[in-house]
Amino acid sequence: MTLLEIEQKFSFCLTKVAQFRSNKGTPPFQRLQILGSQTFEDIYYDTNCSLSNAGLWVRKREREWEAKQRVHGNFAQSAFYESSDPAEIHRMIQKHFPHSPGVKMDYGLDILCRFRTSRETASVDGKFTVVLDKTDFGHVGEVELLAEDAEKSHAEIAEFMAKYSWFFDKKGPKGKLSAYFEKYGLPAGMKI
Repeated sequence: MTLLEIEQKFSFCLTKVAQFRSNKGTPPFQRLQILGSQTFEDIYYDTNCSLSNAGLWVRKREREWEAKQRVHGNFAQSAFYESSDPAEIHRMIQKHFPHSPGVKMDYGLDILCRFRTSRETASVDGKFTVVLDKTDFGHVGEVELLAEDAEKSHAEIAEFMAKYSWFFDKKGPKGKLSAYFEKYGLPAGMKI
């Protein structure tokens, strides 16, 4: 089976980030390892929102191409097949645009949006990756697992988030792209 990135978005209160970092919640995490922080630029590409409407997100992150194809779930709870191989990304795009040129011509896609993100990453309880993303138009968190079984993993993530609900708020999480388009406007033809 293929390894998928299973993720659950969540909201978090900026005032609780220090409590998260110091593991002072009730109950505290069994294990917390802060893995570091980074800042990066994402440029998302599409044409007439055809890829995003099909659950395929194509981006350059710090000049490296990446593609995420949703294979299970919805906006808040998703499972993605991910690739950073330009040839495989080209094949993924060609399913929607058979005459797409190669990577040297940005696969023939248009820039959908561009923004910078500050990300803090932690490993929690030896199993879950927690990312806290901040942009100039909002912030969002994700709990992630790499696994083959999306349904089982979503159940594990839900149990984990319920156990540590002092930090994880599942009410109304907003993804970075949704927050971006709320602030700057939704491209014609795009459905969120």
